[in-house]
Amino acid sequence: MDLLQSAVDGVRIAYTRKGSGPPVVLLHNAGATHRIWLAQIEALAAAGYTVYALDLPGYGESEKPHGIEHYTLARYTRTVHAFLKHHQLSEPALVGNCLGAAVALSLARVTAVAAVVAINPLTRLTARDGTYGPLARVIGATPARVLDTASRWHTPGWLPHAIARSAWFGDNTAARTPRSTDSVAAFPAWALTGMVHDLPNFAALETWQPTPGLRPPLCTIWGSRNRVLSATTGGRLTAAWQPEREERLPDCGHVPMLEQPDQVSAILVEFLHEHFPTVVPQGQR
Repeated sequence: MDLLQSAVDGVRIAYTRKGSGPPVVLLHNAGATHRIWLAQIEALAAAGYTVYALDLPGYGESEKPHGIEHYTLARYTRTVHAFLKHHQLSEPALVGNCLGAAVALSLARVTAVAAVVAINPLTRLTARDGTYGPLARVIGATPARVLDTASRWHTPGWLPHAIARSAWFGDNTAARTPRSTDSVAAFPAWALTGMVHDLPNFAALETWQPTPGLRPPLCTIWGSRNRVLSATTGGRLTAAWQPEREERLPDCGHVPMLEQPDQVSAILVEFLHEHFPTVVPQGQR
């Protein structure tokens, strides 16, 4: 699958495009690339959608600007919004995992979106109550100028793979598949520290109101064995959000699209066909 590039919001974004039909945009988690979605790209394209899968800034083949200020929820939201406008993607469906889910939810507050699928959404609370909560608190309490200086070193290539193997997967056998290995990205330290330092601003997502007509249809998916974010806390947030569809995958961790690709693909296709059909019924034209 060819990797394309667009310059938007002052940063170069790498992405793939496949299929024809209504647009669906896929947004990965921190530490990954668009390749976590390979199975879902194929399934959604076959189901009649045009699928865009992005490498978010800091990851994969996208640009990695220096400075933690480039890796906040507001900046990611602004950049992806600029990508949508650049490609004239009017009212797309958004599917995201972790950081990508947070960006999708944030975008739905500022632009018209047809539907959102939030997989293991990153918020202040889900991060605080997860495995890395204590580290997140330390980073959050560190002055930005100190973090910016300390983050000038690059993470060694082996570190992202070690984190993925130890924390991403509910079942360790899933971590050894070639697709899982290929989906992990080396990244500059400032990409991760910037995101974690900005976690207080992710709290706004926790009050996402379920007001009919004022938000797009929402599907949430949680891996019950998630060790990065708290699935228990995520369940409480989901109850408050009142999504149109809620899924909990008991054998999955942080990357269910890699752990159970067929099941996740089926959920996406079913939900989008219900709320974002590829063909508008004749009576609604």
